[in-house]
Amino acid sequence: MDYKDVLSERIPKEPVELAKKWDRLFSASVIAVCVWAVIETPLELGGALDPTALLALVASKVLLGLTGTAAVANLRFARQFFTFICGVGVFALAPALPLEYTRYVAIAIFSTIECIAKAACVASFAIASLAGDSVGVHLSVRKRTTNEQT
Repeated sequence: MDYKDVLSERIPKEPVELAKKWDRLFSASVIAVCVWAVIETPLELGGALDPTALLALVASKVLLGLTGTAAVANLRFARQFFTFICGVGVFALAPALPLEYTRYVAIAIFSTIECIAKAACVASFAIASLAGDSVGVHLSVRKRTTNEQT
């Protein structure tokens, strides 16, 4: 399949079908963020010499993995929480990237990939929420009460 086939593919008319695509994109970006966190763990282990820092690193990776798993499983508020973690990560990483590129290019490349993955997660969550996927169902009290009354 080349780019012409992809660009000529029709956009689905049903919002449900379109929302499922964005929902899948969000799940894929969550998996990418979690996998990248595992890939960059050895790089972060170099700075964690004391047991407290090592414990904090392991706890953060476990928490990210559990939250990512819950977000992919579509548990209530897990997607919002994971997106918040990614958004905070983007705001923490992005301003430091120019300085990292002037000092350590290899570490800067790892940080850039992490920043792009987290930004993709935030963007796909926002688009999926606007498209009306399951995130909107969990957040809308009005829809939930009208469905319960019928």
